[in-house]
Amino acid sequence: MALFVGEFDQTIDAAKHRLAIPSPLREQIVPDEDGKDFYLILGPDRHLWLYPNKYYRQLLATLQRSPLPSRKNQKGDLLFAFARVLKPDSQGRVVLPEKAMQRAIISERVTLVGKGDHIELWPTEDWERYVEDALKRYSEDVLDAGDELSSAAETDK
Repeated sequence: MALFVGEFDQTIDAAKHRLAIPSPLREQIVPDEDGKDFYLILGPDRHLWLYPNKYYRQLLATLQRSPLPSRKNQKGDLLFAFARVLKPDSQGRVVLPEKAMQRAIISERVTLVGKGDHIELWPTEDWERYVEDALKRYSEDVLDAGDELSSAAETDK
């Protein structure tokens, strides 16, 4: 499974809605395991998220869907409706659908952020504000994560 890390500033071609996915992110994908295309979804924060296509299909397979209508299925219907398969060209560029651009919080200048199993597209100004705020508590967050890892290691013994 791909492990996406890093932050990369990019510009969306306003006329064609084309976005280049930087090679350091593309190199984190193992095509045989992850696929070579991406699923674009609208994240809960209204940022656009990119998942490797094979991995995303595995995630969706874990959803228990009944052939009959249910309230639970209706809540997830937009997850399917908003998703799109994006096929990168030979230079790693994808075209973002118009509707996805309208529904998302996005700008021409974006930062692609590695979030482990997916990539998030943030308006660069929003990302920088988020980082500035997060840096105020960064040392505490890292120490808390270290404490959790230590506790988990002790439990496993």
